[in-house]
Amino acid sequence: MEKSSETLQFELLPYKTAPKKQLPTAGVKGDVGHFGPVVVERCPIHRPLRKGMDDARLSGPAFPEAIFTGKRRSGRPSLFKAELSLDGRRAELEFNSRALRKQDRALRIRYEGREYVYGIEDLGRVRALTREGVRVSIGPGRHVPPATTYSAGTATGPVDAVDLAIAILLEEVDTDVLTLTGAALSSPFALMQRFSDGAE
Repeated sequence: MEKSSETLQFELLPYKTAPKKQLPTAGVKGDVGHFGPVVVERCPIHRPLRKGMDDARLSGPAFPEAIFTGKRRSGRPSLFKAELSLDGRRAELEFNSRALRKQDRALRIRYEGREYVYGIEDLGRVRALTREGVRVSIGPGRHVPPATTYSAGTATGPVDAVDLAIAILLEEVDTDVLTLTGAALSSPFALMQRFSDGAE
């Protein structure tokens, strides 16, 4: 698998489409250095047949197909009832929304012998995915008037397409629960989910 040993910087551009006779899509896209183009898409409208679930999909010639599925929240899939797969192989996800310390609230991902930690830094402005020797961080980038703001990514260490795919895919997932404020605001939501789960 192709790797990058130098610091890699990239930009992600938010986009929306509204084609006729098809569902609209939204997400981010960009070129990730020598890994080339990548697109993450999700459907921004509520789909009743999905029973409250939603997903985001990442694709690109050099990347594994990655799909994140979770309970819909804020127009995106969330970490509740979440599943992550890359090229059809399931990753294990674990997080504790009730933890008080930031490092204890982080999302832990295990995939093919790798162990990742994904957390929110810099007062919620930066999202970072780390594993031993590798770090991919994504935060606010340049602003292009009138209303376009890019996300700026930086990858360090021997990063490969799997590392980048997970970090970029999570940009289209509601991860607010990983922050203390988000966890507090999510408590009523989590309670409602519990009631709705019991009703199904």
